[in-house]
Amino acid sequence: MGSPISGRPPYRLAFCPRAEAERAGPLPADVRERFSPAELAELESLPERRRRDRAAGRLAAKRALAAHFEAEEGWTPEPDELEIFNDRDGRPVLRLPAGAAAAVPSFSIAHSAEGGAAAVAAPGRRVGVDLETVVARPDEVIAFVAAPGEARRAPASDPGAQARLWTGKEAALKLLGLGLDADARGVRVEDGAVAFDGRPAEAWRALGAPRVRVDFERVGAAMLAVAYTGD
Repeated sequence: MGSPISGRPPYRLAFCPRAEAERAGPLPADVRERFSPAELAELESLPERRRRDRAAGRLAAKRALAAHFEAEEGWTPEPDELEIFNDRDGRPVLRLPAGAAAAVPSFSIAHSAEGGAAAVAAPGRRVGVDLETVVARPDEVIAFVAAPGEARRAPASDPGAQARLWTGKEAALKLLGLGLDADARGVRVEDGAVAFDGRPAEAWRALGAPRVRVDFERVGAAMLAVAYTGD
């Protein structure tokens, strides 16, 4: 992995707020023009709720990616030139136009009832993002992701702490190229720093064991977490 350039932000962030996401779901004309024919065909094949969520995440990603390419590559792409699909494991992949002289960056997409969010890593970095509505979750749900000692710091009486626990872990797993099918208990976030164990640790070492940090931000009724490599 290359060394980050001093002074650059670790990532670029973009949103598709809830009101825009709801409007985008039916794919009106001004939304359709932001997607390629292949993207539209995929979106149109989805049930209404999944189409709304996927459109929201991809609209956010196209904004963040466009800002990245303009700043890093001096290229201002049209939204429909940034084709985003999911691979067989559900991870987003970017397809650029033939002949585009630009490197595909690490990027991540999330969506919730509050809309969509996307983060694009600065050159030489990796990134993962998660966005979850802040609501109280049952103890058994928290136990699914909590390492020993973590659950008591995220009781149902503190849904914000629960949301930080959940989103921080999922963002870090996305950075590693994993999902919640990996054991989230192998991810610990303390004061913004991330440590790994088990399968997540194996994936982290395969990346060269970079330092990983997580930023949290409240976005309306949701909690946003962005995991990124480097300082």
